[in-house]
Amino acid sequence: MTGGRPTPARRARSGWAGVLVVLVAATPGHAGRSFIPIPEIILDPNEGTTLGVLPVVLFTNEKDEIRYMLAPDFSYNRTREFFPRFRLFSYPTPTRRWSLIAGKSTTKDERYIANFTERSLWEGRAYVVAGLLHERDSTRRFFGLGNASNEARESNYTDNDTVAEASPGLWLMPHVALGYDMRIRRHSIEHGQVTSLPFIEKEHPEIRDRGDAPAVYWSHRVSLTYDSRDSIDIPARGALATAYTEAADRTLGSATSFVKLGAAWRDFVPVHIRRMRGVLALRALLNYVSGSRDTPFWEQSSLGERDLRAFGTDRFIDFNRSAASVEFRVPVYSRRLFGVNPELELAPFFDAGEVFHRIDDSPVSDLHVAYGMGFRFVVRPQVVAYVDIGFGFEGSAVFSGVSYPF
Repeated sequence: MTGGRPTPARRARSGWAGVLVVLVAATPGHAGRSFIPIPEIILDPNEGTTLGVLPVVLFTNEKDEIRYMLAPDFSYNRTREFFPRFRLFSYPTPTRRWSLIAGKSTTKDERYIANFTERSLWEGRAYVVAGLLHERDSTRRFFGLGNASNEARESNYTDNDTVAEASPGLWLMPHVALGYDMRIRRHSIEHGQVTSLPFIEKEHPEIRDRGDAPAVYWSHRVSLTYDSRDSIDIPARGALATAYTEAADRTLGSATSFVKLGAAWRDFVPVHIRRMRGVLALRALLNYVSGSRDTPFWEQSSLGERDLRAFGTDRFIDFNRSAASVEFRVPVYSRRLFGVNPELELAPFFDAGEVFHRIDDSPVSDLHVAYGMGFRFVVRPQVVAYVDIGFGFEGSAVFSGVSYPF
């Protein structure tokens, strides 16, 4: 979530926890095509333990640049049972990309995602991002609202989410863009499949009439972005800063009304210490939601997973949030394998954040922290897979996915 609003691109998370084995288990392929069998081992606080295999096929051009990546997987989880998924990522030009993801478990879970990005339209003066998402996740958790929500009140539900989103924008200056985003979302909840936990409405009757019924939400966002990164996917220097305002209103067809304000900043600083070279990655964000009692809990701000890497998705939820992260990405291994030039990075990290209810509450008075070690498998110029092992006051967690956490 970003300020409580999942996007198709943001939700396209993949289980790549076995990605490090690539460095020793790769099988060379033909020129222009490489086959990489990757074991999957995922330890997620929500999903539990998942085991599987991810056979990746990379299609490269004569410059060894990846043009297509085919990455289906076959996994088993005690809750979801068997969950095969198809993934296809395309990078036809340096400014254009698209992806398709489709999967359905042998129980009730399913995920279908389509994304398209073009960063250089109208002779480089405009861009567009568009996405479609339909997801049914029976492992979702809810602990209650507030920064002090109790782990003992953990509940489960199935999240039914369908999102259509379009985000055109104009480059006002070489590094400054003005963007507009329209998002239509249909959401509902139902009983989950984690039988050891109570249903959300039984454990938390206070959320009734706050997003539990099927409804359609239509929001509009205007943003101003500064982007001086040297690379979108694998930045080594530069900054990315965004400020936005977003609104949904009943008079415009939304099931409820709310206003969101937010700002996020990322900085990437090259560091050279004797023979060691790396990138210091920094992130800070602040989100406010001005709503009412009927503002759905899943449209509010949340922390967990990529924002607080010792806790599950949406572990802490309230109207507002603050968060900051720092990690040091250091390349430790590089060798030409299976037709490409993969790199292994180590990335010790530290996260801190909190959610809070009122706009005049302190955003740093009761921070939750997470710390740990990250592993990144990098194939330049655009492919990154990560594994993060995080520790916090509720225990440890292992997360994995495609692209850097931030």
